[in-house]
Amino acid sequence: MNVQPSFILDGSTLAVIGALLGSLGGAIGFLFRSLIGAKDAQIAAVVLSASEQIAAARRETEAQRAVMMAEIQALKVDRDYFRALVVGKGGQRP
Repeated sequence: MNVQPSFILDGSTLAVIGALLGSLGGAIGFLFRSLIGAKDAQIAAVVLSASEQIAAARRETEAQRAVMMAEIQALKVDRDYFRALVVGKGGQRP
């Protein structure tokens, strides 16, 4: 029994197929690296933005703390003035 192959690939056809597969693999690798690079840039921008927002929130908190401390000090002065009036020492308003 003699079997005849119905499909034969010669060397040049195999070389062309290999070149096509290699170029497709290279293109996919390039696109993947480009995608990862773009995502890394986006992540870095988000991290930078978040750290700037955190720093701004801390500055705002410190500013509010300073205002509240000034208000507390003013209330303590008023309290001491009125306490002195009630005790009878005669309050001296600053």
